[in-house]
Amino acid sequence: MHALEPTSLPTKMPTQVSPVNATDTDRNSNNDITAAVVSIGGTLALSALVYYANRFQRSRWMSEEERAHGHDTTHSVIDHFKSLILDPETTVEEANKRRTTSYYLKMRESHSKSLVLGVGGPLVATLVKLREREVERALQYWRRGNQSHRTIVVMCDETTRRVLADARRQILEPLKHSSDIHTRGAWIPPLNIIPEQDMHISIALPWWWHTIRQGNDELTRNMAQRFKQTLLLKFHYPFQIELERIILLGGKVIVALWRCVGDRTTENGRVIHDRHGEHIDPMVRLREEIIRCFITESPDQRRKPLTYQHRMNDGMMDSKEEFLERQHTIKRRTPGMGVTADGFIHTTLCRLPLECLSSHDIELEEIHRLCREASATLNGHRMVISNYRFLETMGEGGESNPCYKPLYDETIDAPLRHTVGIDGTVTERKILQSHTVNEHLTIGHVRNFEGQAGAADAVDDSREKNEKRNANALSELFQPPE
Repeated sequence: MHALEPTSLPTKMPTQVSPVNATDTDRNSNNDITAAVVSIGGTLALSALVYYANRFQRSRWMSEEERAHGHDTTHSVIDHFKSLILDPETTVEEANKRRTTSYYLKMRESHSKSLVLGVGGPLVATLVKLREREVERALQYWRRGNQSHRTIVVMCDETTRRVLADARRQILEPLKHSSDIHTRGAWIPPLNIIPEQDMHISIALPWWWHTIRQGNDELTRNMAQRFKQTLLLKFHYPFQIELERIILLGGKVIVALWRCVGDRTTENGRVIHDRHGEHIDPMVRLREEIIRCFITESPDQRRKPLTYQHRMNDGMMDSKEEFLERQHTIKRRTPGMGVTADGFIHTTLCRLPLECLSSHDIELEEIHRLCREASATLNGHRMVISNYRFLETMGEGGESNPCYKPLYDETIDAPLRHTVGIDGTVTERKILQSHTVNEHLTIGHVRNFEGQAGAADAVDDSREKNEKRNANALSELFQPPE
């Protein structure tokens, strides 16, 4: 029997890699890495490009062409109001449609600027230099020392000043701003924040900045007297305005925008005082009359024009036609007249120095949101236009505050409405007469509840006594002296 011989298993010989194949593998691997790096680099570069393009787009203001084509919509409720022309016969309803359309479009345009780019980076000196230049620009007329301008304003009442100052404080809160010119954060100079006691509404600008010459004081007094005559002779009685909204105008100026209110009569004879008034808009009429009385001559030639063009027209114009073609400063600079002619009524609250606001980017989206919230809260707040101030200032208060240290300051009251009775008694007619509605039991004190009758009777007796006392006090004002 033969012994089995062990069989050897076949052994696998190690594969030897060719030097040429190893080089190709390394080259392919390097190519893949290079492609990946290039792809990542391209993606990062594209992302950076998109980021900076978007950043630039959000930080810039709309061009005229974009503004003209940016509001094209298929359907619009307000589009046809943009072309409405205001004149002295325009009603409150018509003027409000024109001005509120303008307000809405300005608000929508302001939202296109939602980012303010940081300036200077780590170089604080560059930022400080820009801020010093901003202050010099705001005080440029004051620095000259020989120029002034005249304006007519109405001061906000105490309640209005308080609510607007509180709204401004809350709107600016996210900025954490400082008045320190060396701060790296948001900077707002004191000149750019209108003091609460100086909040006002601009009515007209009879003369823009001009060089002070001999006879300046007499000219100012004559202009103030001309304004008084306009109020009295044209019967510009006190009227009410109503807050429409607060916006960041142009992405840099926080303003409160107003509309007028007036009477309208319903089909059942009720009189309602609101934004759809049927009578002539008092603000448009007032501004038109002021401009007319300053730039035209009366038929009897007793009233001469009081404008810079008329006073300086000593042959410098080439022809009478050229003189007539030039628009007077009072019409060009008076808010709501000029080029826009939209009935603009505003109160400036604050100016943001966008060119040197901060060393880092500032988001404005939250500011826009807070403006919308403040508008929703304060919309409908009213104040009376009755006490005007004729001011001449040299600009020490900055761009938007003519009330600071004026050269000339005179308060002029609007004429009051009076009714003379058949017996000769004179009573003042208020803007809004009190009107008690008795047909609706839900208005006034709750009645016919158990335990409420006695309290209601006591309240009625107290009200009757107060009315009698007020009537007696009013009649005593018109009694002849003893």
